[in-house]
Amino acid sequence: MSTRTQRLRERTLESLHKQARIAMPDWDVSDYPLSLPERKASAVAMIMERMPLYIGEEELIVGTRTIYGDPGEEGGGKSLFDYNALPHYVNKEDRKYFGMDQEAVSQAHYAPDFGLLLKKGIGGIIKEAEERLESEQKNENIKFYKSVIIAYKGFSRMVERYADFAKEQAAACGDAERRAELETIGEICQNISIRPAGNFAEACQLFWFGYLASLIENFQFINFGRIDQILFEYYDAGRHSEEQQLLECLLLKMYDQADLILLDKNLMGKYSAQHNITIGGLRRDGADGCNEVTRMLLTALKKTRLPEPLISVRTHKNAPEWLFRRAAELTVNGMNCMAYYNDDLYVASMEGVGIPPEDARDYGFGLCQDVLIPGRGDHYCSGGVNLTIVLLDVIRKHPDARSFHELKEMFKQAIAAEIKGNIEKYNAWEEAVRAFQDGDDTLFFEGVRKGRFDPDTPAQGMDVAQAARNEGEEKKEKYIQSLMSPLPVTSALYHGCMEKGTDITRCGCERADKGFMVLSPVVAVNSLVALKKVVFDDRRATLIEVKAACDTNYEGAEELRQWLWNAPKWCNDDDYADFEAKDILEFACREILKYRTPGGGRHLAGIHQPHPVFAGRLIPATPEGRHAGTPIPVTLSPENGTLQRGPTAALKSAAKIDSTLYQWNNCVMLQYVGSAMEGEHGAETFVDLLKSYFRLGGVQHQPNVVNIADLYAAQETPEKYKDLIIRMWGVSAHFVDLPLDVQEEFISRYEGM
Repeated sequence: MSTRTQRLRERTLESLHKQARIAMPDWDVSDYPLSLPERKASAVAMIMERMPLYIGEEELIVGTRTIYGDPGEEGGGKSLFDYNALPHYVNKEDRKYFGMDQEAVSQAHYAPDFGLLLKKGIGGIIKEAEERLESEQKNENIKFYKSVIIAYKGFSRMVERYADFAKEQAAACGDAERRAELETIGEICQNISIRPAGNFAEACQLFWFGYLASLIENFQFINFGRIDQILFEYYDAGRHSEEQQLLECLLLKMYDQADLILLDKNLMGKYSAQHNITIGGLRRDGADGCNEVTRMLLTALKKTRLPEPLISVRTHKNAPEWLFRRAAELTVNGMNCMAYYNDDLYVASMEGVGIPPEDARDYGFGLCQDVLIPGRGDHYCSGGVNLTIVLLDVIRKHPDARSFHELKEMFKQAIAAEIKGNIEKYNAWEEAVRAFQDGDDTLFFEGVRKGRFDPDTPAQGMDVAQAARNEGEEKKEKYIQSLMSPLPVTSALYHGCMEKGTDITRCGCERADKGFMVLSPVVAVNSLVALKKVVFDDRRATLIEVKAACDTNYEGAEELRQWLWNAPKWCNDDDYADFEAKDILEFACREILKYRTPGGGRHLAGIHQPHPVFAGRLIPATPEGRHAGTPIPVTLSPENGTLQRGPTAALKSAAKIDSTLYQWNNCVMLQYVGSAMEGEHGAETFVDLLKSYFRLGGVQHQPNVVNIADLYAAQETPEKYKDLIIRMWGVSAHFVDLPLDVQEEFISRYEGM
């Protein structure tokens, strides 16, 4: 007989809950006689107060998002709802004042501290805002507190509605056991509609409602933080079995938007909310944070077995062996949504740039592998430098470089200039936002008028990463923080915002650090190394000839392309290539770390390249022998077709980069043949590999364990491989859900293995 978890999993995959979804009605609060932040809060509250409710059969954790934008046609079991949906709240006076319309945008990528909600309760947050409002004098702060009160009163009413709905369903239920469950759900929802969580069941339900409210406000990419640390405070060993079941139900709720397909469906052919949970790692006091809830989550994941949530496993030298073993068992059995992090180095790196030890030990993730401090730091994102684009520009401007040293020095100068320029633009933006919050809008409007920053893209230099999501689409999604789109629900779950009376979009959170992204590192490094080998060492061609070949996408220059392609490549433990990678990447990180944010934080260095297929489409032919528009590798992973000495060599290459120089992003993603990890020693083999890598100086690893034959078979008979999970970059999916070009790119990662 199947278990409740198995049955709920089947219903989740069938998306039975979509029957409750509706397109956004013609709701509008833009004429409310309130400030803009209060109207935004009213729009969020309106959804929570009016959206259709749904409680599925056998569910123990309830609540789902049911209002989306206008749907398109459905097909293949997918739903084409637009997830960016909110009642109108911006009026013509707002548009005239700001000179733009940034209604209902969000950078998302947040990881609130849901522990704040569980401890304070919805009523506690409302009371705190009301008390702070009584003595507040600053106009913008007054607007903030009023917006929090409006949003959280709407939040409370949503929970009350679920309490009433569960009781109504109980009254109509003919099954005594289910009726009792529904009555309990109703009681739990009634209790937490105002009060803090009092036990594990209430904690799980309030945790989920907090996420749901923040998701409604942000639309997507809200992450769960250190869920085992948050929920362990409510764990009762005497109710272990019940609480295990609740965790399994909670994990399944985290996948309840999986049937949605992005309107920019060239991305992955699915919605892919890609929410991230963090388990294990050090506690804020420095002790090991692994606990019984950590164990329970690993047990639950084995049963739910879905691509989401993404699982970030934090380890350290004193972590219990069972954490490594049980996580590795999931990995080697094809749960390719697992990632591993080395606390010993990540924490030290963050402490090294001035982040307090207790915060450094509390890191989690905003999305993919974007490191932040849940509920304390919004590290996303002050900008980026695309190393490949910079290198191509240097070659275009200086095709007469006389030596490799000269070329590399010009490359470094150009990198430094790009970093400086983009950080200056971001800092001008942040200075203007902080002044605006203090009642002075001069800097903001001068910045817009004089071009000191672009209010549509305040995170400067993110063109390739951001454009990948919008390629070929009329609708341009914006991942920005906007003065026209405050976030009262999310802000109240960040330390600092309530204390300062400042929304998170106006730099209200406790930490003032931001992340700065080093993009397309491997293509740039491989290109630089190929030039060193072919042009300057072997003198097979001139730099002018290589530039001309790239300009024509190697048409008529295949022999030259082969010379370049067969030059040494990153990720083979070859110092000829690895030295140049280390030199350039460490240089870029050091340049980033020179700068502070206007709030006194640091621009944290991160090495990251997402969207390998889509970002690759936007990059011309490159000097390592790559054709224009073809995929580029994920972050520090080997370029497809270049891994010659196996995964151990790749990990050795990655470990050569000085881990003290990056604090935000970093990953090496590798593919392992599933058959090599089979059997009773498979997990042990992976653990030994991971520990060896971390001892060498590695900080993060995202593995894929899959058999190449299964990938080809899944293309032929997808119905037989519906549960095949793969990780593409910082995100995972069912392989059969992906567009053909994304599938082909993933398969090509196994070339030569």
